[in-house]
Amino acid sequence: MTSVLSALVPHARFVAESVPRLADEADLYPDEIAHIRAAVAQRRAEFATARVCARRGLAAMGIAPVSLVPAADRAPAWPDGVVGSITHTRDYCAVALGRCPPVRSMGIDVETIRELEEGVADLILTDRERAWLHSPEPRARPLVEDSLLVFSAKEAFYKCQFPLTHRLLEFRDVEIELPPRDGRFSVTVLKRDWPKDLARLDGRFAFDSGRVLCGVELLV
Repeated sequence: MTSVLSALVPHARFVAESVPRLADEADLYPDEIAHIRAAVAQRRAEFATARVCARRGLAAMGIAPVSLVPAADRAPAWPDGVVGSITHTRDYCAVALGRCPPVRSMGIDVETIRELEEGVADLILTDRERAWLHSPEPRARPLVEDSLLVFSAKEAFYKCQFPLTHRLLEFRDVEIELPPRDGRFSVTVLKRDWPKDLARLDGRFAFDSGRVLCGVELLV
């Protein structure tokens, strides 16, 4: 599936996907081991697999391996001149890395197709998005896929903007341009006090192997 995800972040220098696996201690730095020591096995596997994949990517880019413990805000901490994003869902983990320049930031998200619980949907969807999803008009994809697409697109957007703004956003603070077409979507921030260059970003999406994949890039 790497070719599918790579097409969603075309300016990435490295993209890797893997099934999450618990790593040997030799694969992790001491501070990384300490960071996840108390976590459940699934979280330890996701964390370790992402770091192993990311260091493989750094090596492919000619960058020396480094510890990749998240910052205090839980965002990945990349070496200078590197931008990247991590995502994981059931039995799947992926990492995308790029150079700055030309990429200022990027975000990837992959979700296993599933029904959104009603309470979760209320937190995610704007009134306009909900009206579109429940419109009687014929649709190109099943409702469950479009619902997850909105969720995943917003997650990818959030991961792209956060390293630049360090500001939190609620799902309903942003809105997807509807309907997403031809593997493309746009995300608009509805908050008034938002940087203009980050108020609307474009992204790409695809469906593959029971998952929805989204990528957002912001170039310098």
